[in-house]
Amino acid sequence: MGAVKVRFWGTRGSIASPGPGTARYGGNTSCVELRAADGTLIVLDCGTGARELGLHLVQTEPQPLRIHLFIGHTHWDHIQGFPFFVPAFLPGTELNIYAPLGFQRGLEEAMAGQMEYSYFPVKLRELRSRIHFTELDEGFFRVGEVLVETQYLNHTAPTIAYRMSNGGATIAYVTDHEPFWSAEGRVSRHPGDERHVDFLRDANLVIHDAQYTEEEYRGKVGWGHSSIDYAVDVAIAAGVERLVLFHHDPTHDDASMDGMQTAARARAAAQGGSLDVLAAAEGLEVEVRGSNDPQARAAISALQHRQVAGGRVLVVSTNEKEIAAIDEVLSEDGLVLLRLPDMRAAVVRGPELVPDLAVVDRELLDGDGEPALEGLRAALVRQDFPVVVLADTSLSPDLVYRGQSSSTDYLAKPFSPPMLRARVRAWLARTLTAFETRPSAVAADVAADAGVRPARRAQQTRLAAMLATVPLFRPLANEQREMLIAQASDEIFVPGQILIREGEPSDSLFVILAGRVRVLEASADAKAEVLLGELGEGEILGELGVLRHRTRSATVIAIERTHCLVLRQTDFLHTLQSSAELAVSLLRTIAGRLYEADRRLSRYAPDPITGLAGRRAFYEQYRRLAAVARRRRTGVLLIILDVQQLRAVNDQHGYAVGDDVLRTVGDALIEATRTTDLVARHGGDEFAVFLPDVGPQDVDVVLGRVREKLAELAHKRGLPLVPHCNFGVTYSQSPPEAADDLLREADLDMHRRRQPA
Repeated sequence: MGAVKVRFWGTRGSIASPGPGTARYGGNTSCVELRAADGTLIVLDCGTGARELGLHLVQTEPQPLRIHLFIGHTHWDHIQGFPFFVPAFLPGTELNIYAPLGFQRGLEEAMAGQMEYSYFPVKLRELRSRIHFTELDEGFFRVGEVLVETQYLNHTAPTIAYRMSNGGATIAYVTDHEPFWSAEGRVSRHPGDERHVDFLRDANLVIHDAQYTEEEYRGKVGWGHSSIDYAVDVAIAAGVERLVLFHHDPTHDDASMDGMQTAARARAAAQGGSLDVLAAAEGLEVEVRGSNDPQARAAISALQHRQVAGGRVLVVSTNEKEIAAIDEVLSEDGLVLLRLPDMRAAVVRGPELVPDLAVVDRELLDGDGEPALEGLRAALVRQDFPVVVLADTSLSPDLVYRGQSSSTDYLAKPFSPPMLRARVRAWLARTLTAFETRPSAVAADVAADAGVRPARRAQQTRLAAMLATVPLFRPLANEQREMLIAQASDEIFVPGQILIREGEPSDSLFVILAGRVRVLEASADAKAEVLLGELGEGEILGELGVLRHRTRSATVIAIERTHCLVLRQTDFLHTLQSSAELAVSLLRTIAGRLYEADRRLSRYAPDPITGLAGRRAFYEQYRRLAAVARRRRTGVLLIILDVQQLRAVNDQHGYAVGDDVLRTVGDALIEATRTTDLVARHGGDEFAVFLPDVGPQDVDVVLGRVREKLAELAHKRGLPLVPHCNFGVTYSQSPPEAADDLLREADLDMHRRRQPA
């Protein structure tokens, strides 16, 4: 059995705190290097400590690097070192990034957010390394010979703990996390705390959040962090060999950390165990050895995503303030709130509503609450149905947890909305797939009598609820929506994945529940694709092909993680024929798109003769380019041209030759200028060229190049004459917002320069 080596590069939480007072334990935020026995290089979190780690790897490791970066969650203190992680900038580096799916945005989008130009000079997509993003749920998977297991933590955002086993040794990385319930003098028997202890069971090394003293924690319940007492207690309960206190509070200096380490060791010794405790310090290196050959404890892959949008949450409460807060929390994740006033109504109407999870006010449960919750589970034919109970902290812990199943969660009132949101998402991700794919034996018997599998019935109910959130389908009755989704499915498309390919049969219609797609059409010469537009949440695509029974006329590509409901053509057409409301809604949708397409065409369509930008497009693009020039404080040139005697050319040689002259002028301008310049056909015989980062001294060079290209192209194309143009030029060090003033000055210059006909 080999050894796993661990080195700490950042130990702080919340915000970096460098200075003489933190010199020994370190001031950088979370970053830990793990070297597996098989050589696999793993980085745990990417706080500010990642900068020094990146420099070290570049200086000491063979290139190119292959790195696996595991992020607990995407709060800033865990990712803010990424823009300064040197390996990410090197071509050839393979960087695999793993993290849980964040609130309302994918992993790549969350990582890219701090690298927009407003905050950082280099965007994520401009990095030269090969970066792969993998979003995780609870479960297991392998990286090289390392077994990786994941479990959700109790934090204010979806956060995952990592348990990594290799060469007989097991390391658990657990930050940010706080107790699920506060129990005086012992580890809580809350199902969440019991799951947490089991996740740490028999680990050789546990790196655990221990940001506060017990006194500090009492004033910061709900902030998502642990006390040193809790970290020691769960480590002892789990039979851990060595505990490293981690995620130090930025206000704790080295003397404070010495005291916390001493207190933690004393607590461990008082309990009579052999637990070794130390506080993490930058530069600390630990070699971990073990003799176990661990097997995955989870029954499902962490790479198997469980889509929670559209999930149905039953809220049993009479507290209007709490209900409003819960509704706000659920709506942000696209969840459907179902409200009932008491447990009797929940038991009676639960099978009809088919919820995926319940949030129940503890005051509505009689006695210890167990019979009522078990009655609800029996009515739903789901013994593992998850329930989050909002309970007063004055209740005895023994009363709260006695006899309850492991699917019952408890959240202290007044609850933290972000923490409730994270709990709900964790439970849905944990149970939705299991419910859909592994119905209980009792449910299977009931389904056999009804002739319908309970998993499929629940799936259809969920899909119908998702469809009800889309404006186009809101007018439908429940029965119509259920008929529409009889053979429907929901699918996830990753960025760059094709939903629809041009030329394919139109056998389905896509409803976008979350995300965004781009619609592209092949150009006439098939050498490029034309962007037709983008569609987002609540919109449909593929409807025209379905209605016309024609093959797809465009290709649709996901530009971010996109969740779609896919409806069959026959089901959609059948529902459309039976619902005047749906037909009218669809007509409005199509009419709106036609109006928008016409507006875009009139504004942005290229000139049909020259292929250059038209007048409106010129004004639109000018504003953007001028703003950049003002910000950079670089000068610009504006050149306007008109073709001499174009009317005479048309009269003498015909309009076809006149069009050839216009095309030749346009092509000469394109070839004589840079790709960053703006060339447009401004009117009948007029052209405009906007050149950023150019000075007055360059005017003669540009005009000379245009004249040369005109003569060259006219000769190649066999025109009966060489086109001649009148030129007008103006320069501005700080171009105005609108182009009109510059165009007027250039026109005056043209009149001064005008050559005789």
